[in-house]
This record gives sequence, C-alpha cells and structure tokens, in this order.
Amino acid sequence: MAGFKLKTRKAAAKRFRKATANGKIVRSKGAHGHFLAKRGQKARLSAGTTYVHDSNFEAVNKLVPALGAKRKRSKYIAKQLKRVMAAATAAATAATDAVKNLVK
Repeated sequence: MAGFKLKTRKAAAKRFRKATANGKIVRSKGAHGHFLAKRGQKARLSAGTTYVHDSNFEAVNKLVPALGAKRKRSKYIAKQLKRVMAAATAAATAATDAVKNLVK
C-alpha cells in the first residue's frame, strides 16, 4: 500500500528557497522592497536573509517538505549528540584514570 504524496505549497516555496546543511530554513527579511533610495548604503545592503525561528519550523516544514529540512536537522542533531556523548565518555574515562592514579 503506497502512502500519500507530500505536496509543496507553491506560495511558501517562493518565500522559503532553501535549507542549510544543518537543517535551518532560509527566509528573506521584510521591508526591503521599495523606498530604498532614502536609506543608507548599509541599510540597503543588509537586506539579506535570516533563518526561520524554531517555533515556526514545523509549520514551514509542512508547507515545503521538498526542502528536506527536517531530515537534515535530525542528522545534524544526531551528529551533535554523538559528539557530546563521546566528549562525556572521554571525560568520565579521564576522571576514573585520575582516581585510579590517586589510589595507587
């Protein structure tokens, strides 16, 4: 039995163009469409992009599933967790070695 196909909302796809390798969804900042002549050069050039906030991540990810942001984020978090666990294990091993050296 085949599952249903996840479809992208086209209006959202135009606003959220890509996901980073860490699973963050990139969006463009507002208030940079017109009336730029009276702004300074820094204000015009800093239009740029930012990331979707964590509280809105699930909603945006449902609208644009083709970005694969959730999969990328899960892989990134798993990699971070693995790194933290390895550091904790190394610290625990060092602590037990230090205690053994003190007991001798």
